[in-house]
Amino acid sequence: MADTGNRRDSHDTCHHTRRTAPAHWFAAIWLLTLPALWYSLVAAPVIRVEVGQWGDHTMVRGVHGIEQSSTENYRWTTARAVFAVPNLSDRYRMLRLRAHGWRPDGIPLPRVRVDATEQWWAELDLQRPPRMYAILLPGASSRPSITITFNSTAYAPPGDPRTIGFALDWIELRGTGAPAVPAVWQFTGQAVLVGLSLALVAALRLPCAAALTAGLAAPTAVLGANLSQPLWVSLALTHWLIIIAGLLATTWLVMPRSVRWLEALRSIGTSQRCEPLPLWITRQQARIAWALLIAALLVRLAGAAHPLFDARDIPVHTRWLTTVAGGELYLYSTPAELQNRKTFNPPAGYILLLPVWLALGDGRLTVQIGVALADALITLLLLLIARELGLPARAGLLAMALYVALPIVMTMMWWGFATNALAQAGWVLLLWLLLRLTRAPGIPIFVLFTVAAILCFTMHIGALIVLAACLVLVVLAGWRALPRAGWRAMAAGLALAAAFTVPIYFVAAAAPLAGAERSPATLQLGASLTRGMVVWPERIGLVGQALSLGFLPPILGLAATGAPLLAAIRQRHPLQRTLILSVLAVCLLFFVVYVGVNLLTRYIYFATPLVCLAAGLALARLAARPGGRWIATSLTLFVAWSGVVLWLGGVLLRIKPSLVPLTQ
Repeated sequence: MADTGNRRDSHDTCHHTRRTAPAHWFAAIWLLTLPALWYSLVAAPVIRVEVGQWGDHTMVRGVHGIEQSSTENYRWTTARAVFAVPNLSDRYRMLRLRAHGWRPDGIPLPRVRVDATEQWWAELDLQRPPRMYAILLPGASSRPSITITFNSTAYAPPGDPRTIGFALDWIELRGTGAPAVPAVWQFTGQAVLVGLSLALVAALRLPCAAALTAGLAAPTAVLGANLSQPLWVSLALTHWLIIIAGLLATTWLVMPRSVRWLEALRSIGTSQRCEPLPLWITRQQARIAWALLIAALLVRLAGAAHPLFDARDIPVHTRWLTTVAGGELYLYSTPAELQNRKTFNPPAGYILLLPVWLALGDGRLTVQIGVALADALITLLLLLIARELGLPARAGLLAMALYVALPIVMTMMWWGFATNALAQAGWVLLLWLLLRLTRAPGIPIFVLFTVAAILCFTMHIGALIVLAACLVLVVLAGWRALPRAGWRAMAAGLALAAAFTVPIYFVAAAAPLAGAERSPATLQLGASLTRGMVVWPERIGLVGQALSLGFLPPILGLAATGAPLLAAIRQRHPLQRTLILSVLAVCLLFFVVYVGVNLLTRYIYFATPLVCLAAGLALARLAARPGGRWIATSLTLFVAWSGVVLWLGGVLLRIKPSLVPLTQ
């Protein structure tokens, strides 16, 4: 039996080696990319910054807040303003700006000294009406950035604490048409970026077709971005180099051990005649699982670290992160879920982010990258949960692939629901540990389960309500479904977690909340029910829109088909049906609460793991049929494409996150 397994493993290894793209193919792709990269940097379009619109703060400093007129958005500068963008090539020599220098009658109009390459270069006498001004800049091919400083005569309006220089509407850099060469840093840095990306693809050892597709996609994305908007890559070059290098190093160091660990996993069930259970996942599937985890990390980190990206709720979370770092662990907020009633806000999420803050030293990056790391780990946890539920490895891999860029997940990242996202990651971890603990109780898994429960209970008040409702149903129904040892271990772990968290909620936080004034929006059940009966069609329409845009109709259809299959798996977990029914019951309950009394409930995102697993199982069954593999692959790629486009649109184009509502 062992010899047969060894021969089969050797055959799989040789077959996998034949299908792996040779390393010299990636070297050829990189060499062929260099001339195109040279051209994309020299022939890139105009670099234009609309001052007074989102993203201008990344390139323009020393300005006041955004102001609006009937025809434009603009900002007043201070006495010293700086315009700085990455230097792509010596071609960008023409500086143009639209500005005006309004002053009251009798006050001299502003005179602006323009410094280029850290030296005086020109002077502008601004006029009262808006006009366009142009300056030919000196060459700066050896500099990593183009920095223009505007020093203007200042004016302090009466009754206004500001000191203003001139009003800036837009500013841009244009090419002169003269022959030019790319800036050394940008050409070298982007060439290294493409090379590291190709090295990462090669290190993943994917099947030949997938490896070559990914290898061609990396340089195509960089070249296309340069030709459409050169700031997208150039602004994030340093961040992306660090991310790709980190993922490449992680793959080299961790992937072999992770693949061996995954490959050693055996199917869940009972063996006959004391024979060992069959292996659950092959080596090639384990490598694909690692590649999907890397893809999830890459998609999230590339956006979270981009200088142009600020999650919508980032100011709130950076403020609370600073508060927790200062030693204050009791936070209070007015969440929409409870109709803006003052509520204790647990600090566990921000405590978990503190090590990331120590490493990065920036609150914005800490929140966004911390959330990206936590959410990406859900991808791997879905595979482990699939094994516990008795699903085939292919179904787990397809669930992972769906989660890599599911639109509702990308929208959550855009909004910046930091503690909600951390709570979701904690819930998926707790679910896996719950399944492990109830199947095979043990001291180590019991400790991990209890700690994970404590973190989930102290992460977010809205997530706590969802989690508690589901766990109560699981504990009550598990009395009959589980063996006594598994049920006692689960109940004891949850009891210990509750014993730790109850004093936090009801002792330390009770006194401040008891003395707080009641909000005018405090729930009035009768009035809320009356309003709910009037507007319920609109709310149901919003829920339908969120489902169709967030999960996409094909995936919802597959999930509806896969849920019964998930409940009917032959080697299923004792809690399998209980968990499915509990999640569905909580979602239905919260839907009724939202429609009836207008308490916002995040049940849609809460159902994401179940949707991915059920749809993954349906896709796995479909892929086993003739011609079904291509359909399953196409649907999975469609989901990934939709989510990536939505994510990049939010990061780079600032589309409105309400296009995919999460709280309706």
